[in-house]
Amino acid sequence: MNTRRATIITGGGKGIGKAICQSLASSSNLVIVGRDQNALQNVSSDIQASGGVCKFVVGDVKDPQTAKEAIDQVLKNGWQLHSLVCNAGIGGGGNTDSYAANKWMEMFDVNVHGTFWFVQAALPLMLSHSEGKICIVSSVAGVKGFKRQAAYSASKHALVGLAKSLALEYGKKGIITIPVCPAFVMTDMTERVIAGLERYQNLSRADAEAKVRSTNPLNKIITPEEVAEAVALICAGKLDHMNGNPLVLNGGE
Repeated sequence: MNTRRATIITGGGKGIGKAICQSLASSSNLVIVGRDQNALQNVSSDIQASGGVCKFVVGDVKDPQTAKEAIDQVLKNGWQLHSLVCNAGIGGGGNTDSYAANKWMEMFDVNVHGTFWFVQAALPLMLSHSEGKICIVSSVAGVKGFKRQAAYSASKHALVGLAKSLALEYGKKGIITIPVCPAFVMTDMTERVIAGLERYQNLSRADAEAKVRSTNPLNKIITPEEVAEAVALICAGKLDHMNGNPLVLNGGE
């Protein structure tokens, strides 16, 4: 692929992140970030076998050094950072009155602080050529509340607030920021939700999955590829007029 354009994707080893990597591989050199070296290696190998260019950084987004290492990959290859996709995140519910302090802190360290470190590291490169796309993968929990999900919902709301502020601060400088807010996506996180319904509500797998599907008016669980399609449109500049506005993928709920 003959391009200097580069995209950094966090949480790129599986699920939504992997699908995003595959959707952008034909138009951009990729730097993917995650904690699982084997998963990152597999994604990178698949992309390169298909003619794409993909480097990876093993690290935790909670550590600002991980963001710096991803930026270093862009610089040492002589690429121009065009897009940043902040996808890495964790979930976890529980009653608010007994939610552990360390779990609350980890939720924000990964979902919010991890995103901030990458945005902060990427902005100077984007500002240097007055162009960039920042896509922050939030959640429908970033625009509405859910029972027993106070920490998760608060962290995802914070991402939407971050995106809105970045849009105002940097939009006139050529940098577009859009948060994507999907409902249930068929990932490990949703699998855990389904398993929890089986266990705590004594449901069959089929009934538990049907209950999750029913939360979407289209009666479906979104695929990672469908989220990746939305991210690709953002990175391609097709949705610039949504700058700062959440792109909600929930079937019209």
